[in-house]
Amino acid sequence: MGYLHEGTWLGGDERQIGASGWEPRQERIRGWITADAQAGTSPAVPGRYHLIDCPGCPMSHRVSIVHRMKRLHGVVSTARVRPVMGPNGREFGTADHAAPDRVTGYAYLYELYLATDPAYSGRASTPVLWDTHERRIVSNSYSDIFAMMNSAFDAFTDVDIDFRPPELEAELKAELAWLGEGITGAVYRGGFARDQAVYEENAARLARTFPLLEQKLRDQPYLLGPKITEADLTLLATLLRFDAIYVPLFKCTGKRVSDHPNLCAYVGRLMALPGVAETFDLGQSMRHYFVSHAHLNPTRIVPVAPPSPWAVGVAHPTA
Repeated sequence: MGYLHEGTWLGGDERQIGASGWEPRQERIRGWITADAQAGTSPAVPGRYHLIDCPGCPMSHRVSIVHRMKRLHGVVSTARVRPVMGPNGREFGTADHAAPDRVTGYAYLYELYLATDPAYSGRASTPVLWDTHERRIVSNSYSDIFAMMNSAFDAFTDVDIDFRPPELEAELKAELAWLGEGITGAVYRGGFARDQAVYEENAARLARTFPLLEQKLRDQPYLLGPKITEADLTLLATLLRFDAIYVPLFKCTGKRVSDHPNLCAYVGRLMALPGVAETFDLGQSMRHYFVSHAHLNPTRIVPVAPPSPWAVGVAHPTA
């Protein structure tokens, strides 16, 4: 994804991961949008904000799902960077052609960071929420953008879904922490590991987590029961990429989603919900990982995708 140091772009390919392997996200821009224009925040106004995601990034994907399920596509505009990262990092355009973003006018994601802070140091990551009036990034924090998409624009949508229900706050926090340790973070810590022991530790976590997920979803539609929450979108973004990307590229060879009937049915239920399937392109996601991460895949060959057992014909409960 590249790196900025005090406003200077240092390039991408050799800097995709840190010297010790996986490293935490750098979420240093933390503005807020609120429905009631509280002091120190920006007002929720249709047409003012622009959401930028990446086809490979599961955190971007979670935000994109909320955006589509809440029917905000007429309220907050969107753009997607190209699947392949190169020497200029994340670039705007289609999968086949580079082109400046029609809203910001920039060709590369890092330019939005520099427009926000000319002396910025850090990675130019997605997702990004852009303010078209102020010509700056509101936030590059996944969690904050998720929260804003979840509730700040509710006055402009007729969809009544809350992915962070107050009555499940404690349970949701615990579930997200468990998922981060056991699967959503473990794939990256193990996949980017530069030490055998670190890889094996995270492979063991995955091996323990899959049976627990399979058991949990045996008698309930979602992770916390009958109600869909942020935890489900978090897990979905990982499961959709697991067999096709994380198994071969990140060496997550112990367990596959397709070996677990309850997990497959769960993915199918979620993908059948209105707006969800259109947020995911497996081909672009695979291209992102296998071509961009040359340190893991020097040939940059993109493998044939495995069959998806949840692709068609799956009924779902009402969200």
